[in-house]
Amino acid sequence: MKITLSTIILSLGIFMSNIYAQMPGNMSPPDFNAEKAAGIFEYDIEKVIKKLKIIDDSIKSKVSESLNHYNSKIYELSILHAATFQKLEADFDRNVQIAMRNRDRNQMNGVKAEIQKIIPPIRMQVQNEEKLLNAAMTEILTEKQNKKWLRYQEGKKTY
Repeated sequence: MKITLSTIILSLGIFMSNIYAQMPGNMSPPDFNAEKAAGIFEYDIEKVIKKLKIIDDSIKSKVSESLNHYNSKIYELSILHAATFQKLEADFDRNVQIAMRNRDRNQMNGVKAEIQKIIPPIRMQVQNEEKLLNAAMTEILTEKQNKKWLRYQEGKKTY
């Protein structure tokens, strides 16, 4: 039986790929940001004005005022719930580490239930503030600018 160089290389390649395929991967734990999950973020006023191509100074000031009001309300919400967010993030990180160590995903069920209980009411408060902001923006902006605003707003949301 004649063994050629190509069969040796092929056999060696299959053997090596089999060895590397069975190595356990170092998976990085998933990141959890409670503020993002609740939909808490602030708008950059200058960026919004530039994006909407607002030229008139009176409209700029009204948009700035509306966005400042929204940002201040969202900041108040983030301060009000800061301890809750930190606790959720710490619990999540701790449970992820335990689940990865034990290779048991059931460990995450408790913290997921806690997140699903705490985050939605906060998200509802944020959505109420967004509705107020959108109502104010609808009164201020033209129809074309309002469409741009709504598209920009959807792009900013991550939840």
